[in-house]
Amino acid sequence: MNQTELKQTIDYILNNVDESRKVKNCAFAIRKELIDLTLGQVISEQEFYKISSVLLSQSRSPLWQNYFIKKYDCERVSKDEDRGDFKKNDRYYEFKSSGYNQDNAAHIVQIRPWQECDYIIQSISDDGATTFILTKAEMVLEMEKLKASVAHVARRSSTDNKKIEYRMTLKRNSADWDRWISNYRKEDDIFQS
Repeated sequence: MNQTELKQTIDYILNNVDESRKVKNCAFAIRKELIDLTLGQVISEQEFYKISSVLLSQSRSPLWQNYFIKKYDCERVSKDEDRGDFKKNDRYYEFKSSGYNQDNAAHIVQIRPWQECDYIIQSISDDGATTFILTKAEMVLEMEKLKASVAHVARRSSTDNKKIEYRMTLKRNSADWDRWISNYRKEDDIFQS
């Protein structure tokens, strides 16, 4: 970026920062209503994701998970079970979502391979959610292919054992992305085998 472009960018930010804060605060204020507004078809799913995109990831990730659970009528799972986030049709699932980052990738974090569950991964954009479903075995294989790395070591209160959580990145518009689209993408009735 040359000096003129840099100055124009800084001026734009300074001139619009108050409006940006208002948008973020408004989105935060209605975040609890967004799910019902979307399920009630007051706003579209695309509008839901676009509005929630301005929230910090600590707010939007749980919002996206709660929306998914409600939309598909899933049953929450207690953390004490250590079997993911929810279950549907007697199968357990861990939910991971990623979106609105500058490197156009799905960052999948806190993968817990010791859990007996399958995985639902959503890559979120203004176009909506691209949903992938992987069995536990498929996730372990993908962790090798995508070279998952250690995110951190977690201690569970019920045991004193250390458990390693992993992270991996799936770049959009890559050979890996195309492979995931071919092998794991679900669109309509995502819980059909």
